[in-house]
Amino acid sequence: MTRLVPALTALTLLVATGVVHGLWTERWRPSDALEQAAARLADVPLQIGDWQGKAIDVDAEAFAQAGARGYWARSYTRPGGDSVLVVLMCGRPGKMAVHTPEVCYSGAGYELFEAPTAQVMRDDTDVEHGVFWSGRFTKQTGGSDLRLYWAWGEGYDWQAPTNPRWTFRGQPFLYKLYASHEITTGQVGDPTAELLTELLPVLRKNLAVP
Repeated sequence: MTRLVPALTALTLLVATGVVHGLWTERWRPSDALEQAAARLADVPLQIGDWQGKAIDVDAEAFAQAGARGYWARSYTRPGGDSVLVVLMCGRPGKMAVHTPEVCYSGAGYELFEAPTAQVMRDDTDVEHGVFWSGRFTKQTGGSDLRLYWAWGEGYDWQAPTNPRWTFRGQPFLYKLYASHEITTGQVGDPTAELLTELLPVLRKNLAVP
């Protein structure tokens, strides 16, 4: 993948009344909860079980345009060579919910190859950690396809609503999580789903409000 984070266009949010606009953007809420939530991103460790994470340089302007108050992008690799790209963002719900992968990844030349499906995610003790969308994206100019998982949440349980703006309206902050791997010939299993099995309990521990 030549660009790990696609360029995002500036956001335009039109609403009918000033009251509704205030609810979508949370402009009347104190920023403390948002700032604290964004700061908790740094608490997520690089080592997740056998997976070793490495920070990736990304386009800071693109994240600013997407409304991310805090974010990181990491490549998690485990023995044997499997590698998963994880992007975690935090911002106001009106911003975090407006961009879906069909928008974000099109900037890097990817298109949704098949309709996404909702998948319940559990850890290795069968504890449920929420629901993620999962979809396959193909690059029109050639190259490997991607298997991508994405969801939104407040750090405890993750959700994959069809209308995240409505689902998370009025909340003081929102996390958005993307995780993906390149689909290669002869690949066994689903590396991204396997990483999420270990990562989601860690996120619950480090992101959930005490």
